[in-house]
Amino acid sequence: MKATTLKQAYFDWLMKEYSYQDIDNNVIEIGTPFLDNDFDYITMYAIVSKSGIITLSDDGWTLNNLKNHGVTFTARSKHKQSLLLDITASLGIEVAEDGEMYIKTDLDKFPLAKQRLLQAIMQVNDLIVLQDKKVKNIFFEEIENYLNDRDVLFARKPSFAGKEGITVQFDFSIPIKGGEKLIRTISNGNDLNRAKLLTMDTQLLKNHKDEASYIAIVDDTNKIFDKKSEVEAIFKENSQAKIHLLPKSQIAGSGDLLSNRA
Repeated sequence: MKATTLKQAYFDWLMKEYSYQDIDNNVIEIGTPFLDNDFDYITMYAIVSKSGIITLSDDGWTLNNLKNHGVTFTARSKHKQSLLLDITASLGIEVAEDGEMYIKTDLDKFPLAKQRLLQAIMQVNDLIVLQDKKVKNIFFEEIENYLNDRDVLFARKPSFAGKEGITVQFDFSIPIKGGEKLIRTISNGNDLNRAKLLTMDTQLLKNHKDEASYIAIVDDTNKIFDKKSEVEAIFKENSQAKIHLLPKSQIAGSGDLLSNRA
């Protein structure tokens, strides 16, 4: 048995971990292997219209759950509202007045829409850090400020079409000679599902972004990160691409990793 066989087995397992269940004539419940802030599995719903249009929705769970944790999004909280809309708009997700997050699609683009809604739910879940009144910036903003302060040329929230047309979004892209560095910020490194999702995304981009290298920046200063070895093992065993694991506390000594130098 070859290493590539094991890697493909992992990738197939991750994709098969999604469950689909009919709960009404035109409503399908989609279970995912990823957890929310209450350690429940993230669930999405597909509502199919008579014309064949599919509405993928979180049924309002994401924002209602954040509200239960003391994080609300109103016109009065402009900063939080801006963060929410920045995430959803970049992924093409709509937010209804009742807090439901959704996207409409046809069957051909269903995999792409499902991936976009999942990414939006996970990114919005990370806004739970705003329940701490002392927190002024989310982790994404801290890294963005770091890059700006050092005059690094970068693009924010770039998206790329990969395997089967599924869109993968990263937080930053740093152009370098002959390629680019794609960066994913992970606010909770102990949630191993985030590492698994990144390996899946690199697999989706296989043969589409051969010139890219990958960097995972983990916040180990605001949250406990004691699963570094587990994350490194996931990266090493389940992605053919090289993924650099960079804890936030080690950024200052990372050399040219976060720069426009190859």
